[in-house]
Amino acid sequence: IDAALQQEEQAAIWHAARRRLQRWPQLDDRDMHKVLLGRSPQRFCASSHGEDLGDPRQNVFVVSLPRRPTRLRHALQQLNAQKVSATVVDAVDGDAILCKEDLARHSIAALPGYCGHKNHNIELTTGEVGCFMSHFTIWHHMVENQIPAALILEDDFDFQQDFGQRLGEYLEEARGEDWNLMFVGRSPMEADWRRVSEHVVEPGYTLWTVGYILRLDAAQALLDAKVETQLAPLDDFFTLAMGRGRDQVYNDKALEWLPYIPQVIRPLALTPPLVMPYVGSLFLSDTAMLRKGTRYVKDL
Repeated sequence: IDAALQQEEQAAIWHAARRRLQRWPQLDDRDMHKVLLGRSPQRFCASSHGEDLGDPRQNVFVVSLPRRPTRLRHALQQLNAQKVSATVVDAVDGDAILCKEDLARHSIAALPGYCGHKNHNIELTTGEVGCFMSHFTIWHHMVENQIPAALILEDDFDFQQDFGQRLGEYLEEARGEDWNLMFVGRSPMEADWRRVSEHVVEPGYTLWTVGYILRLDAAQALLDAKVETQLAPLDDFFTLAMGRGRDQVYNDKALEWLPYIPQVIRPLALTPPLVMPYVGSLFLSDTAMLRKGTRYVKDL
């Protein structure tokens, strides 16, 4: 629990997290908090055809656990410094998952035989499931509201210098490329497949979901494939949905997982990245490292 929270706040947040879990995958007004800091209408591309380039415009979403106010405070400082308006989305809290029935009622399950891989050798945790479910709610919201493209950020992000201007310029560099997911921040585990332009590449095996732009056709494809019924940690899932990992260099389980993961993602990535996790954020992470109270789905 974040040290910034008082005991009474902790109890209220926990009960709210249980109700949030029960509403999944719907997002309603209780779960979304608009932060208006930039110009209106918000645009990152100078071109009037920015939507065709994947400009998320006002559709910037920040996934944040209500029990982590220190991380949210940092995210709000970053948004304010760069004058980026966003919607803060209350994350699904893995700590609120108490039993297998909490997952079964939503048809949520790990892919068959999941037990990690050689570079992430742990069973699926409730924190990893909560992360996947949190991102899924935004994909679902995109489809329900026919949002053409959205920038999805996790609340441990640091914007790099001149984020907004550079994002628009780099989207222009990708003009003519057929992509539906663009990593704005990432940790590459293998060499890039192709250089598209000075600041855009087609990535190889990639970790982190700290920041990415998702287009509507990808969100629709993920929902249509019912990816929640056989999931893995989100960054590994995305990479295999990109068709990466067949060489099994980073992930020795990739060939076992690929039959269960639809290859529906056409990726690009920005290099250097325009967002990175802030220094020290891993110590308040529910997914990046084991922590006191880590629970495994198999033990529920």
